[in-house]
Amino acid sequence: MELHVMVIDDDKMFNTMAKVLLNNTGIAREPEICTSGKEALMRLKQHISADKRFLLFLDINMPVMSGWDVLDALSLLPYRNQIRVVIVTSSIDKADKERAMTYDQLAGYLVKPIKREDLSTLKFSRHLTHFFAD
Repeated sequence: MELHVMVIDDDKMFNTMAKVLLNNTGIAREPEICTSGKEALMRLKQHISADKRFLLFLDINMPVMSGWDVLDALSLLPYRNQIRVVIVTSSIDKADKERAMTYDQLAGYLVKPIKREDLSTLKFSRHLTHFFAD
């Protein structure tokens, strides 16, 4: 099953850094970059199918459509069980982390700036090991 990795963040500098880190850790050679939640959902709807898995690195605080809005919309998609989300945020608010934990698709919660070690640990988390199999 094919794995697609998307970085969804309105910060272009973060997107560049995330792309390099995801490549260096072997998670994704060419992650897809989306600068808005709306763009990400549009792309997901176009490409989602039974033979694809999606790993999303999602910022919470974005204009127009927040990460929370994206998470809510994911629950309405077909094949939603093939989508996992890692929240990547600058928020250190405990309430945000608690809220994120209520979503079935959540596979991780990282506070910016992310480090190589954070991503390496994700590959072996119980929520994602089957995503990296095959």
